[in-house]
Amino acid sequence: MLKQGRAAAGPRLVSRWAYDEGGPFARGTIREATRERILDGAMKAVSSHGLCNLEMTDVSASAGVSRGTLYRYFSNRDELLHSLTIREAHNFWTRCVEALEDCERDEERLKLLMLHATRYVKEHAALQRLLETDPAFVLSSLRQSYPSVRDELGRLLGPALASSQPVKTGVVSVDQLVDWLTRILVTTYLFPPEDNTAMENAMESMHGLLQESGANSGS
Repeated sequence: MLKQGRAAAGPRLVSRWAYDEGGPFARGTIREATRERILDGAMKAVSSHGLCNLEMTDVSASAGVSRGTLYRYFSNRDELLHSLTIREAHNFWTRCVEALEDCERDEERLKLLMLHATRYVKEHAALQRLLETDPAFVLSSLRQSYPSVRDELGRLLGPALASSQPVKTGVVSVDQLVDWLTRILVTTYLFPPEDNTAMENAMESMHGLLQESGANSGS
């Protein structure tokens, strides 16, 4: 069982990722398929047991692999959770990018990304489970990860925010808006709305407010 003292030093909830393009774990190989199966099992186990009570036997049972197979891929629990964190961050940002691919208008990109991100964290079973069972770990991880989350959000939204009215009229800077939007995402995770429709309406209102405030300041 994980001791409480180790929880704060665990892997970050969101981190930069680095998937190997070659080697034994290259995509499409049998070893990669087994590795993904184990990570899928780890995600289910975290959703069921939380983090503090999570053991490697829980992961092997959820993944449907032997403990020997599990330890051949991940030598200990921390290594497994680190790889799981990297994969989930990769999946999150990849889905964000995919959501924006067909969006041509900058102002729509902002609204779409915020809606996608807030919906993702609300519907992610493991993230919600951690919030209930391991709040100290969640808060510590969010503090550590905040700069990288803000940087990635800025990379995706920078061009759209630069063309928004508040930035063009000098009301705020791109960095200020990115920081504000990142804090909104964190708050939405910590205090999720009960109604998805209400959340989406709030995102719509926020988007309209940004445009209106910039227009008013320039008049």
